[in-house]
Amino acid sequence: MSLRKILSVNLKYNFLPHFILAIAVAVLTPVVFSISTLDARNSAQPLEMLLLFTGTILLTPIFLPEQNPEVRDVIRSKKTDYLIVCMIRVMYSIVAIMLITGIFILIMKHNECDVTFRHFIGGFASALFIGTAGFTVAGLSNSISAGYMTSMVYYSANIGLKDKLGIFYLFSMSSGEDFKNKYLLILLSLIIITTVFIYLKKSCK
Repeated sequence: MSLRKILSVNLKYNFLPHFILAIAVAVLTPVVFSISTLDARNSAQPLEMLLLFTGTILLTPIFLPEQNPEVRDVIRSKKTDYLIVCMIRVMYSIVAIMLITGIFILIMKHNECDVTFRHFIGGFASALFIGTAGFTVAGLSNSISAGYMTSMVYYSANIGLKDKLGIFYLFSMSSGEDFKNKYLLILLSLIIITTVFIYLKKSCK
């Protein structure tokens, strides 16, 4: 199966519904949080506390089409390794998270919020990492529901434990903590995603 065919099928049938839901979260965010004339610290709140769920929505269901064992067996019989297809899904889902975050920040900038490139990195990092948590559990347990539940439990832990989570604290921009943790979250996300694929590749043998 060609890359063009893979993208055509997956974007239309697997990605689009989740992308629309992620857009809905972005549209809902200004309803819950003000995004006008905010200082730098307050500008981080809508990004870290609601918009980050775009990561959960887009990354957790990466393995959804293959959750049915019969469907998975059929896909594995194809010439193209189904894990390669899943990797492609991860890549365009990450691009979508970046796109939504970037456009949202531009809207905030237009509304006279004190946002910079740091807000883009910080918002993207939180969305990517909470999405990675859901992706990991969903992939290893073969349960998308477990993946969503993990993301929600992790989010709740960030609210309850606050900065006790260290580098795993998703709301560090809003709390004015070390911004370097955001880069670490991105790096850890990529490492975890890669590790999951390596594990799944070996377990399929």
